[in-house]
Amino acid sequence: MLNKNKLLLLCILFIGIFFRLYGNNWDQGWHLHPDERFLTMVGIDIKLPTSLPQYLDQTTSPFNPVNKGHEFYVYGTFPVLLNKIIAQYMGNDTYDLFNLQGRVISGIADFLIVLIIFKILELIEKKLKLASSIKYLGAFFYAIAVLPIQLSHYFTVDTFLNLFCWLSFYYSIRFNVLTFKRSNVITDICLSGLFLGLAVASKISAIYMAPLIGVFIAVGLLRLYYQKSTHRNKTISVILSGVSFFVFFYLALRLGSPYYFETNNILDPSLSNIFMNNIGTLKSFEKPLGYFPPAIQWFSKSYDFPIKNIIFFGVGPLYFLISCFGAFLLAKKKNMYVLLSMIWILSFLIYQSFQFAKTMRYLILKVSFLARKAIWTLLFLLVIFWPLAFMSIYTKEQSRVTASEWIYGNIPSRSTILTEYWDDPLPLMIQDPRSRNYVGKEVHIFDPDSQEKWSEVNSLLDSADYYIMSSNRAWGSIMEVPQRYPTTSQFYKSMLKNEKGFTLIKEFSSYPSLRYLGIPIDFPDQWAEEAFTVYDHPLVMIFKKN
Repeated sequence: MLNKNKLLLLCILFIGIFFRLYGNNWDQGWHLHPDERFLTMVGIDIKLPTSLPQYLDQTTSPFNPVNKGHEFYVYGTFPVLLNKIIAQYMGNDTYDLFNLQGRVISGIADFLIVLIIFKILELIEKKLKLASSIKYLGAFFYAIAVLPIQLSHYFTVDTFLNLFCWLSFYYSIRFNVLTFKRSNVITDICLSGLFLGLAVASKISAIYMAPLIGVFIAVGLLRLYYQKSTHRNKTISVILSGVSFFVFFYLALRLGSPYYFETNNILDPSLSNIFMNNIGTLKSFEKPLGYFPPAIQWFSKSYDFPIKNIIFFGVGPLYFLISCFGAFLLAKKKNMYVLLSMIWILSFLIYQSFQFAKTMRYLILKVSFLARKAIWTLLFLLVIFWPLAFMSIYTKEQSRVTASEWIYGNIPSRSTILTEYWDDPLPLMIQDPRSRNYVGKEVHIFDPDSQEKWSEVNSLLDSADYYIMSSNRAWGSIMEVPQRYPTTSQFYKSMLKNEKGFTLIKEFSSYPSLRYLGIPIDFPDQWAEEAFTVYDHPLVMIFKKN
């Protein structure tokens, strides 16, 4: 018979897994997330090696994306490796199934963090003299956090990075809290190093978690040193434990993403020139004179942009206020581990706020910390409304699919349709393309404003019957930087006012909403950061020539 505490935990875990796996095929099989689409293409092209030496060999491994035509690969390979192995075993190693399976694994990875947060709070509740409800509240608040829920619906590397960082953090805390209670603590140190290595093997930016975990391990080693009775024993124990952490970290990193490294010699830690050049290329997109389409959105964003998105979209205002109140109460405990965690959070938040790309998914680790601090309140039931509203987008067709159905039913065959470069063109081929033979042309709207560009664009406009903006990816970014795109910004202003010879005849949106629960409330979110809307619920606008 389950007692009420176990039943409560099961309910929280059910909420966590349901929110992460429901609506898994949110784009109805059309691969509408570009990063996920890229990882899927990589995952299908690469092949599992026949031996460990072949797997580790940068130049010959069939698992190295570079050797399969994907030269510009800046992620770790461990999430793709995990998905590839399972896909081959399950028979899902195809373009249309690889990403769907990856979404399930991604959702499970993030779901496990709900349980990890519960276990972390269970470890420290007595030490900090916290109410026993803390572990349930912390787990619940992470289970309903919108940003992790959304990322769980994508097969990208963020959820894997987050899971392994939190596993490493859990074992570093366990090592500290239980140092005096067990004779054998080296297992916790090894596991902390191993999971941190897998986090970096998922995405190189996981290295930002290393300072916090490193400090916790160092403090635990000092405690271990003073716990031993003889000088010889304590010196050997501390050295062995510290070395074990780095050995397991390095081996996990080396085996999880071997193509970070230049050679297959495991004793040679030199980094791959190809990988480092790719990182350099990625950084070059931040240059003020650059015109890389995904980078345009960031030129107009202020330092407070990511935190505003976390507050209003990533978790919700009430959730954030409750979390801040919980953080204040925890700070009053004046516990070293709590203070170190808070210093790390603030330091990383300040650092990330002044980086070029201010996307809130880079703050996914901070959401986990917020969940741990969301305590001492009777308002937690109210915060469920925002995740429930967000989940509405997974209860209906993706807006691009709905728009495509409307196009086939309402736009005549042989019409000329303009779509925008660097965005998904519509209509999607949800019907036999022979049933509607459209002429599709692409507008390179992100090109720098010039006489040549606008001569070409005007020619396309003259030839077109319809102009489709399948998201706000272009107009939402370009209109924010009129000094960079003076003519294009004015073009969009005229289009949106129906003053460019075209009239807006149809919009398709899928805003977070409570209507599916019988509550007539919508939450328009077009002012959120691009990545929050353009993948799973973009605003589609269809213009017809007058």
